[in-house]
Amino acid sequence: MNPNLFIAGVPKAGTTSLFRYLALHPEVHPSNPKEPGYFHPFKIEDREKDYEFYKKCFSGYSGQKYAIEATPGYFYGGKESANAINDYSPDSKIILVLRNPVDRLFSFYKYKKSLGHISDTLTFEEYIDECKKIDSNQSIKKENYDFWAMVGGKYFTLLLEWYSIFGDRLRVYFFDDMVKDEPKFVAEICKWLELEKGQIDDNKTRVQNKSMVYRSKGLQRFATSFDNSLSGVWYYLPWLKWPLSGIYNLINAKPNVDKMSNTLRNELVKYYDTDITETRNFLEERQIKNFPRWMDR
Repeated sequence: MNPNLFIAGVPKAGTTSLFRYLALHPEVHPSNPKEPGYFHPFKIEDREKDYEFYKKCFSGYSGQKYAIEATPGYFYGGKESANAINDYSPDSKIILVLRNPVDRLFSFYKYKKSLGHISDTLTFEEYIDECKKIDSNQSIKKENYDFWAMVGGKYFTLLLEWYSIFGDRLRVYFFDDMVKDEPKFVAEICKWLELEKGQIDDNKTRVQNKSMVYRSKGLQRFATSFDNSLSGVWYYLPWLKWPLSGIYNLINAKPNVDKMSNTLRNELVKYYDTDITETRNFLEERQIKNFPRWMDR
């Protein structure tokens, strides 16, 4: 069974939580791991050697209506990733979750620090200075990914490319609605997918993939590897993970003291202003309503 439901973007917009939520539905078969990355712009040219791995990500499929995976980096592959998915799975549906680009950028920065991908002494202001060195027309690459996040908050052009291929098979949702009322948010998606929301047990849901700061990067790398090795167990018994995560965070997590100044926030709001307006106008043409406040223009 080829996957036919993709959560394709954007990073740090609740895609892990949404994937786990939808995976609880009996008519949805989730990939293992959640983020195979087969159509990611970093890997798309090497897909042939990863084909068998990708097929195994959906082993255990037993006739469910949807086979789902969630790799939010697909969005940044634009038309190339979209075409590859469409060729591989012509009847597939795409979910995109958009988040206030300023808040998403700050969350991505904290996430990268938590992983040890950038220095834990790097302030947000210094991080933005590094991001500014990436030309806005430069495509995403492995070597620029850690600091491409500022450019990655510009959604309009990429939306055009994805819509040009998937049309009505693509739906855009907003992170704000997920945070406000996650069950209602998922119910709207289930309606589009023609799934019964009542078949999902809301008591088994929990916010996933929070950005944390860790005392020991080595211990965090080990914990991440351990978590990935048991991803199949967490799918069937997610509540077993919660107390373990709580104990681990007590041992290794520490308070995140990073803040964004009002001056820098205003600068970033101005940076994204035109793109947000273009994105909203484009989505309004597709009769999307009830925009979050950050899209008010």
